[in-house]
Parts: sequence; structure tokens; C-alpha cells
Amino acid sequence: MSFDYNEDLLQFIWEYQLYNSQQLTTSTGEEITIINQGLLNKNSGPDFSNAQLKIGEAIHYGAIEIHVNATEWSQHNHHTDKAYNAVILHVCYTNNGIAVREDGTSIPTIELKDRINQKSLVKYEQLMENKSFIACENTLRDVSDFDIKLWIDRMAVERIEARCNLYSSYLESCGGNWNQAFFQAIVRAFGMPTNTEAFAELGAKLRYDLIQKHHESLFQVEALFFGTAGLLTDDGTDNYYTGLQNEYAFLSTKYSLASISSQIKTGRMRPMNLPQVKLAQLAAFFHHAPLFIAKVLHLPNPSEVKNMLTFELSDYWQTHYSFKNESQKRSKSISSGFINHLFLNALVPFIFFYEKRKGEGSPERAMEFLLEIPKEQNNIITSWSNAGINCKNALESQGLLHLYKTYCVNQRCLQCNIGKKILSR
Repeated sequence: MSFDYNEDLLQFIWEYQLYNSQQLTTSTGEEITIINQGLLNKNSGPDFSNAQLKIGEAIHYGAIEIHVNATEWSQHNHHTDKAYNAVILHVCYTNNGIAVREDGTSIPTIELKDRINQKSLVKYEQLMENKSFIACENTLRDVSDFDIKLWIDRMAVERIEARCNLYSSYLESCGGNWNQAFFQAIVRAFGMPTNTEAFAELGAKLRYDLIQKHHESLFQVEALFFGTAGLLTDDGTDNYYTGLQNEYAFLSTKYSLASISSQIKTGRMRPMNLPQVKLAQLAAFFHHAPLFIAKVLHLPNPSEVKNMLTFELSDYWQTHYSFKNESQKRSKSISSGFINHLFLNALVPFIFFYEKRKGEGSPERAMEFLLEIPKEQNNIITSWSNAGINCKNALESQGLLHLYKTYCVNQRCLQCNIGKKILSR
């Protein structure tokens, strides 16, 4: 019997374990127990990460890939992709092929075809399409605008305070060097969001004082960023790429540099969001604004900060989105939308952290920055608007994002002041 739905529905069934898991075995007859089905991955790479399984007597940790038909594994060239070497289970509706890693080792496979109630498939699909945005969507009108506004403001502060914990770890790991900690926060934000953790590692491994030492040479700064990011290991694609390779080889030997261990992801992105473009922007950033960190920590006017972020990339990146293919000439300068992203995900929270740590600082001034930044435009903010809650600026949109991701998704209604007011009526 065929599966007349898309892979998203099969992922939904796996995520919520909506199948008969009794006496579950692999295609080779080994007993398997699903301890943790993993976390759904909406970016490139395997469908689920951080899964935990028991196959036979052994416990396995890793990723899970979902396909309607097992033959899609090879059709999608997963057997040649390093990102899929961590897959520990291949889940299919129909097991009509084998799955192997890059080194040729086979991956355990389970078939769900006879374990899903066919009459329930339509119901499952309706659940996906008709899930409410939030549990209280139809009762929000019972809460006053004042109470909602008060809680949203609190959520904005809580979101920034959560980021402060991260920055505290940065500051500790670099021995109290504020410049290095801020540098890591900025580099992390350029990962947006697919490569956030990889860029955070890049910011930790690449010393800010080294960037400062070579800031006058944009080519050398590019070599440091691309080389430490591990993107200069292929055969030379053109003279510029080969030049960067040679420059990084010299600098890495001179300063005992090592590339990051995280894998930079490049799939399912708009051209301007490709990591190569973001790294080129980072290099140009610290080349054109070498004193940026020192100036921003003294709380200048937001318009002054934006002026420091107005610059062009090197000539090579005017005609490239990556090293492999030349493209039509186009400016790759940082957009106003990305400048707002930097304010929200690095500048404002770090300034808040810096001012709070000073003891006699003014963290509330950092919050005032958010009042001058437009609200974000994304599906979550649109859904809040459809539910009757509109926001005017980034302070409110940040609060709504934190409320949704931290409370609503996890159904923490009893810890939410809005939920408490609804439930107490």
C-alpha cells in the first residue's frame, strides 16, 4: 500500500510517535527500543538530531533520517554526504532499499507501513494543519491589554537575561577579556541561525587581537576567517581561493591556529545568507570598523552604530556567493534588515550584559535601543497578529518571540501571567 502523503506527515508521525512501537525490529530482525525519537531539524542535514536508541543490547546516540521510500537515501546522495555519517536509524514507510554511510557501513532501517493505521492518516494530517497557534488563542480577549503588554515587556527582558548567561560563559572562557567576549557574540550572530553554534566556535577560536593586528589587510582578515572556519581545504577553485589558502597556511603556522570542529552548513539558504557571504561580511566588518567594539561599549546613538556598519566587501565577493561559481556583480553589503538582526542578537543583549556587570551601569539604556528598531517580520509575529496581539517595535516582537518559544510551545501556561489570568477566571 502506498503512502499518499508527503514526508512532512511521516516526520510528524515519528515526532509524536503515532505508530505501533510494540515488538519493533530493524529490517535485519534486531530488537529496537526508541528511548528518545530526537529533535526535529528544520535546516539542512538529517531530519532528527540527538536521538537515543537501544538496538539489541547496545545504546546508540545520533541522528535519524525519515523517508517515504528507503531508495530515497541514495537518490538524495546521503551516502556521499558527511552530514549523514551520524545517522543511527533510517525510518521509512516502505523499506525497498538499503542505506549506507560514506564509508560503506550499513544503517539500521525500520519500516512503518504496517504500523500506521491507514484510516488515521487523514486525521493526523488534519491535526498538522489545524493545530492552534497557542493554547489560549481563543481566550486571549479575556485578558486586558495592560496585562498583556506588561508580560510582553517582561518577556523581552527575560530573553535578554537568558542571553546574558551565554555571554557570561564567553567572558569566563576568555579570562575576562571583554573585547574577545563581544567579538564572539558578534561572530555568533552572523551564523543566523543555521550556523549559529559553528560561528560561535569560530569566534572562540579566532582571537580578536589577531584580527585587530591584521585589520589593515582585508585579504589577510578574510584568510583568517575562512581558514579558521575550515572552508579553505578543497583544491583551489581560482587564484583568489588559492591565495587565501596560502595566506592562511602562513598565518596558521605563525600563530598556531586550528580550524573549528563544527561543520558549516550551506543547504536550504538564500544566496545572501550563505556562510561564505557572511564570513566575507565579517572580514569586511572588522577591516572597515576596527574600533567598533570599543565604541559600541560606550553606548553611542543607534544611528552612529548603523553608520559604522555601512561598507562594501572586497571586489571578489561582488561577483561571488561562494568560491566555486562566479555570479552577476551585486553588492553584498550588510542590509538594513541584517543590521537590525545584529542589534537584536548581539549588540543590545551584550551591551545590557556589559552595563549590568559594571554594577553602576545603565542596562535600561540597552533596552531603549529596541524601541528604535522596527519589529521583526516572521511567521511567529504574524501568527500573534492573527491572534489579536500586534507589536510596534523590536522590544515587543522580541518579547512575543520569547513568550512563544519558551512558554507557549512548551505549554508552560501555569508559569505564564497571561495563562494564570485566564485559568483563574
